[in-house]
Amino acid sequence: MEPVILRGEPAKLASLYCDGYGSGYGDGYGSGDGDGDGYGYGDGSGYGSGYGDGDGYGYGDGYGSGYGSGSGYGYGDGDGYGYGDGSGYGYGSGYGYGSKEYWLATIPCFARKWPDTSQARLRELQESGATIAFWRSDEHGRASNGGKNDPVAPGTVETIKGPLRICTKNALHATFVPPKWTGERWWIVALIGEVQFDDDKVGALTREIIGECL
Repeated sequence: MEPVILRGEPAKLASLYCDGYGSGYGDGYGSGDGDGDGYGYGDGSGYGSGYGDGDGYGYGDGYGSGYGSGSGYGYGDGDGYGYGDGSGYGYGSGYGYGSKEYWLATIPCFARKWPDTSQARLRELQESGATIAFWRSDEHGRASNGGKNDPVAPGTVETIKGPLRICTKNALHATFVPPKWTGERWWIVALIGEVQFDDDKVGALTREIIGECL
């Protein structure tokens, strides 16, 4: 059977009783600055020449040349630093049938939508010690999990002959975990008198339909 996704006011407790899973990721970045070291060198050369003449009482000429060269180097050092930061996020989701405690806690939420007479009957049955649970039917109000009965409505009381034997299906059944069972309509019922339990299932010889929840 497919798990039922819980919605609405009764589903507020679902996170307490359902498994879930999640994943996440993050990213970050950083920057830095600094200086370093290096060296260099250079050289150069040059030359020149000249001449001259004249007249008069004498003469003269001249010649000249020249060159030059050079080299050099340099270096430097330094330090630097950097930093970075990042952020991330994650998400998760979960689903499940819920527990007996969860579903019993939803009954007052469903009952608030009932007529005053149905709410009063619920309180009366609780005070008398009846076992309050859920029962699911088909769209016509008949059993949808193997039993047979006439269509029901709020106030219907059903009885069968004993002896009570829940394991052999001689019982009127109900459950504390309704999503585990099939049926279009959900009811809140009271099992009156002797009851027997089998995991999330409960049975008795008398079952009263108190009100419809879904």
